Amino acid sequence: MYYALIDCNNFYASCERVFDPALQNRPVTILSNNDGCVIARSAEAKELEIPMGIPEFKIRPLIRKYNVAVRSSNYALYGDMSRRVMETLQTCTPNLEVYSIDEAFAELSSSYMDSLEAYGQYIRKRVLKWTGIPVSVGIASTKTLAKLANETAKKYKSLNGVLVLDQPEKTEKVLRHVPVGNVWGIGRNYTKTLEKHGIQSAFDLSLLPDSWIRQTMKVTGLRTVWELRGKPCLTVEQTVEPRKGILSSRSFGQPVRNREDLNEAVTLFASRAAEKLRAQQSVASTITVTLVTSKYANEGSQYKFGLSVSLPNATADTTVFSSVSKMAVNRLFDPSKTYKKAWVMLTGIVPENEIQANLFTETGYSSRMHKLMESMDAVNARYGKQTMGVAGAGVGENQSWRMKQEHLSSRYTTRWDELMEV
Repeated sequence: MYYALIDCNNFYASCERVFDPALQNRPVTILSNNDGCVIARSAEAKELEIPMGIPEFKIRPLIRKYNVAVRSSNYALYGDMSRRVMETLQTCTPNLEVYSIDEAFAELSSSYMDSLEAYGQYIRKRVLKWTGIPVSVGIASTKTLAKLANETAKKYKSLNGVLVLDQPEKTEKVLRHVPVGNVWGIGRNYTKTLEKHGIQSAFDLSLLPDSWIRQTMKVTGLRTVWELRGKPCLTVEQTVEPRKGILSSRSFGQPVRNREDLNEAVTLFASRAAEKLRAQQSVASTITVTLVTSKYANEGSQYKFGLSVSLPNATADTTVFSSVSKMAVNRLFDPSKTYKKAWVMLTGIVPENEIQANLFTETGYSSRMHKLMESMDAVNARYGKQTMGVAGAGVGENQSWRMKQEHLSSRYTTRWDELMEV
C-alpha cells in the first residue's frame, strides 16, 4: 500500500495567476484581512526574501524596486479553486482525504504500484490542465513519509514535482536532510526536547528505541516514528468530522464608534456562521458575541468584551442568531469606546437530526424555517454570497466597517458580475 500527498504550489498566488497571465514569473504577494500583512507568496517573492507575516508598508521599497504584484486575499476565489482541484483529484483516485484548502492525501490501489512515478506525473498534468493550478506529489508507504517526499519534491526542481520513496536508500537520504522540527506531528516543545538530546534530523528520530519514544513523546510520538520507519499508522480519512465550534470574525476597515454599524457587522458575521453550520447539517445551542477595542489605547485595561447566550433550543436559523447578536451588541456597546474588530462564535453544536425537543417551548428549528434557510443557501450558492440575507446585515458592500481590500482581484468563478471578459 502506498499513499500520495498532493499539494498545490503557492496556492493563493497560483489562483491569481490562473486568471491573470501577466503575473506569470512575476513576484506575487497576498495580503491578510484589511491588507495588513503578507500571508502568501509566489516562489519569486520568496526568492526576494519577503518574509511571511511582515506588514505590507515595510516592504513597499521592495514592491517598487522589483515590480511585486500585491493582491488582497480573495477567499471566495481560493475556496472555489480548491473545490475544483479536489474534484479533479477524485477522478484520479476514489480514496481521497481533503487535508486542507490546498492539500489532499490519496490512498493508491495496487494497479498503480508498477508505475508510481508515472502516476504522480499523471496527477500533476491532469490538475494543471483542468484547473491551471500546479501541484507537487509525494508518494511513500506512509502518510508521514509522503508529506516529507512532497516537501522534497517542491524543493528540488530536478525532481519535476514528483518524488517516490519506494526504496530504503532513497528514504534514508531524505530523512537525513529533514530537520527533526520539520517532521509532521513534531511540535515546538518536542523539537526542543529532541534537540536537547542530540536528535537533529528525521533519520536520527527514526533510530530511537520505542521505549524511549513512548516515555518521552507518548503514543502519538511513537506512531510518528513508526511512520518514519515505513510502518503505516495513519489511514486516509474519507469523512470529515463536523466542527465543534464555528467562528466568523473580521477586523473592521476603519474604527467603528456607533451602535448601528456594530449591529450590521455582527449580524453579517452571525449569518455567515449560520451558513457554515447548515453546510455541515448541524445546529447550535450557544452563541457568543465579542467586541474588541484597541489593545494599546489604555495599556493594561480590558479590550475584549464578550457575551454568551444559551438558546432554549438548538437551531441553525439565521434570524434567531441575528436577533440574539443584536441583543448582545446592545448590552455590550459603550459609546465611549472605539471598536476595531468583532466576532460571533457558535458552540454547543450537534447534528440537526439529534435536536432535543423542549417540553415548554416550540421547536427552535421548525420544518418551515428549515426549508426557508435551505432556499436562501441555494440562492446564495447559485448567484453569489449575500444575494439573499437578513436585512439587518445591511445592503451592498460599501459600509465603512467592511474590510479594506484595495488590491482585490475579481471573484471570477463565484460572481456573475465579475466573470472574466475576453
